[in-house]
Amino acid sequence: MIETQRLLIIPYTYELVEATLKGKRKGKSELELALGCKVSDEWPSPTYAKRIPQKKEKLKQHPETSIWSMIVIEKESNTLIGEIGCKGGPNDKGVVEIGYGLVSKARNKGYATEMVSKLTEWLLERSDVNKVTAECLDSNIPSVRVLEKSGFQLIEHKDGMYFWVK
Repeated sequence: MIETQRLLIIPYTYELVEATLKGKRKGKSELELALGCKVSDEWPSPTYAKRIPQKKEKLKQHPETSIWSMIVIEKESNTLIGEIGCKGGPNDKGVVEIGYGLVSKARNKGYATEMVSKLTEWLLERSDVNKVTAECLDSNIPSVRVLEKSGFQLIEHKDGMYFWVK
């Protein structure tokens, strides 16, 4: 688990993925019961929801990979508000790419910068990670700002995408 002033960032384990896929029971989602917290009605986003079945299969075969995929809980409201993680573990050169998302109600409050900064710090403290990368659409100004504030350097702009490194 990674903790910031306002957030808990916890591994999205096989059990939590299964709970997500089970949906609601008696008004509460299985994930809420498993986590002991609320889950935003906006989570997961349609894009992230499509990835969850593949995550389940990967975690079933390799449960140790849950450290590369995490969910984000806002401590004050005890609510799951997003996800953050790596697109797989580090490659043979120690490079890992991050991705993240927040529900709309949690945007523009500094949470994305807080979670990206802390995850990046945690990753760069690991002996198997030498570099953290990220990419975003050049039209995604909020994400550009998050990566800039988190200390990433823009290294390339190609085909409507920005590529970042730290």
